[in-house]
Amino acid sequence: MILLASDLRPPRAGGEDPLLRLAADAGADGIHLGGGCDLELVGRVATSAIRVGVGVASLALPLPERPLSAGRRLPRLSAHARDEREAAIALALEGLDAAAPVGARLALLDFGEVPLTVRPGELARAFARGEMDEDEPGERVLAAAVAERRSLGDALGDACRWSLERLLRAAERAGVTLALPIGATPWQVPSPREAGLLGDGFAGAPLGLVWDPGRLSVLAALGLAISDALAHEAKAMVENDAVGIEAGYLSGLGERNARVAAHAAPVSVPRIVTGGPGATDDEVVAAIGASRPG
Repeated sequence: MILLASDLRPPRAGGEDPLLRLAADAGADGIHLGGGCDLELVGRVATSAIRVGVGVASLALPLPERPLSAGRRLPRLSAHARDEREAAIALALEGLDAAAPVGARLALLDFGEVPLTVRPGELARAFARGEMDEDEPGERVLAAAVAERRSLGDALGDACRWSLERLLRAAERAGVTLALPIGATPWQVPSPREAGLLGDGFAGAPLGLVWDPGRLSVLAALGLAISDALAHEAKAMVENDAVGIEAGYLSGLGERNARVAAHAAPVSVPRIVTGGPGATDDEVVAAIGASRPG
């Protein structure tokens, strides 16, 4: 099953028709609602999708209730503060309530950015300047970020487990599988190791991992550990590429690490084709074609 992500034609920006027409014309099997979408739009997009012969099969959690105003962000499922986690869980539960009536059976969880003393822009600038060798600025920035991130690992793991316990009960009732995208940088959660621990801790629950070549290529570019086994354990695959340490480019418009490109999720799992709204229709059609297993 190939799903077209709303990030490519954000419904809140230009209405749902461009997204749905592109999905139908490109031969996608369904829609993934993530970027450019909010809870107010889920039902409307799903109703329109039925008319063009595609359905809403997947969504991101949590989604905002309505578009966020400038300077606002979503509450984080991985937040240290319990009240922020509860706010994020409430939004995610609303998303699960919206998923069942429209037939969505997959949800990708976003645990939110990890706030570190080192800002991600510092690493991005050093990487762009090629200053990542030993004793160069980028190497020092990355080492500091990784060390701080490791010091927060136990607290982040506890927060993620706390949120998952609540969400998995609701997901099981709704018949929805939750999938965990792997963090590509120290500012994202879970890391490959943390994702594995969460999966082991909730064995038997409707929970799995996401094989995301774009994000994993960023991990490889930074020299951070990845596991090939993640591909075989995946419940979903996000089809995208990276450029340097920026992931999220439409497949074919960026690069993939050779080791990552040599692996793929099982052919039975949904593939979510994503990227930015600047991709042309022809580029999206080509990416969908290239994403089909076999």
